[in-house]
Amino acid sequence: MYLFHYYEKGRTPFLNLSDLTDEEAIRLHTKLANENNAFAMRDPNGQYMFQRRIVEERAYFMFIKKGGKPKRKSPHYMIFEEKELDQCKAWFLDYATIKIPIDEFDKDTISFTYGDSFPAFKPIFDEEPEYDLYLYDEILDLIKERGMPPPRNENMSWLDPSYIEAQVWSDETINRWRE
Repeated sequence: MYLFHYYEKGRTPFLNLSDLTDEEAIRLHTKLANENNAFAMRDPNGQYMFQRRIVEERAYFMFIKKGGKPKRKSPHYMIFEEKELDQCKAWFLDYATIKIPIDEFDKDTISFTYGDSFPAFKPIFDEEPEYDLYLYDEILDLIKERGMPPPRNENMSWLDPSYIEAQVWSDETINRWRE
């Protein structure tokens, strides 16, 4: 299995809005929205960074509670699959991808969600997460039980799992793969 990182060709891979101050992140997010970036366009109410910080904090503490050993406060996001996914390519005007074998990572620094972490942790204060965060062995067991999520189709809600997201809580392997 591999972890895939998708990014806009011509930009540095593994850039992370969460590594910026709120002001810097909002400024960059606004710039990306003005460039019609697919991710930035999903923020009609201007609450993305606020909600993202809530999601990441929930995931961080859940990961520690399950025995994970994060080396960063916010993760790098990747997709856990055997091959590239067309739906992920569609997120970019001109996509590029990095494919890293899962064995390159310290498994104690990776968590997973069966689907995207944003809907998984529902960044609304009065709601509990709909589903769990998994360690490596747990996600393998879940895949044996449920199979891989089906590819996205036009009948699916954005809340429906269509891939397994990996949250990488360390820069160690990431730094070896930066261009």
